[in-house]
Amino acid sequence: MAKIYPLRRTSTLALRQRKAHLLRAFKPPPHLLHASLLERFLTCGKAGCHCHAGGPKHGPFFYLNRCFPKGQLQSLLLKSPEQIAQARHSLAAYAHAQEVLDELSQINYELLRRGEPLGGTDA
Repeated sequence: MAKIYPLRRTSTLALRQRKAHLLRAFKPPPHLLHASLLERFLTCGKAGCHCHAGGPKHGPFFYLNRCFPKGQLQSLLLKSPEQIAQARHSLAAYAHAQEVLDELSQINYELLRRGEPLGGTDA
């Protein structure tokens, strides 16, 4: 969920300075990943296995899921601890980029609410 920044009492100059700072500092890393990481425990196909008799299920198995238009889902099984670590790092980078974009959007909204232009020398 997006963080809501208290901007109504912030001066227009301070908003423009914060916006300029965010734009200067924002350098999205090349490893961004927009997906969901799922950890699953599954039952196998062997009828006599402990996972069918109330015992612990097999796993954990880690999957990356991506949603596409028209309800399409793409799923990828991550097979190594290195892949899982890379996925976690990339998902965190995406979340951070989204937070920066959300703050920029809120600043722009507040500037428009005040009748201020969005473009110009500050970006």
